Amino acid sequence: MRMPQRMVTGLSAIALIGGVSAVATAPAEAATATVRCQFPSGTTGTSGTNAHGLPEWYGGTPFTKPSTSLTTCQDLNLWKGQAGVSYEGWLYYGNGNWGACQAGYVRYSGSGSIVLCTNVLPGTTMGVTSSAGSGQNIQIED
Repeated sequence: MRMPQRMVTGLSAIALIGGVSAVATAPAEAATATVRCQFPSGTTGTSGTNAHGLPEWYGGTPFTKPSTSLTTCQDLNLWKGQAGVSYEGWLYYGNGNWGACQAGYVRYSGSGSIVLCTNVLPGTTMGVTSSAGSGQNIQIED
């Protein structure tokens, strides 16, 4: 069965318009390749000393900084936690070596975010401790 010329032309125009819009949006998508801040949830852990006498973090949810240089978040921030509780960020340096971030314990007011560690390198494993103990539900921004 033969389709009327007008219908074939209309379908060709729709296909052409669809193709042009896909081409037109491709550069915009490529321009937005920057990884936005991530908001993973987890729990706080505990700090202590390992068998070699070095500080360590354990027992909570380990988070990993997105491994791209295009990420918009360079810090480890606490996004959600318990109001009035203080939190401390920890970074893993390899070979069983953990270190508490320079900010130390920072009190969370219950809104907004607080910076626990600054200039965290992509791919770094991170953890959070709490003055209220381990197992506290948190959400970070990294």
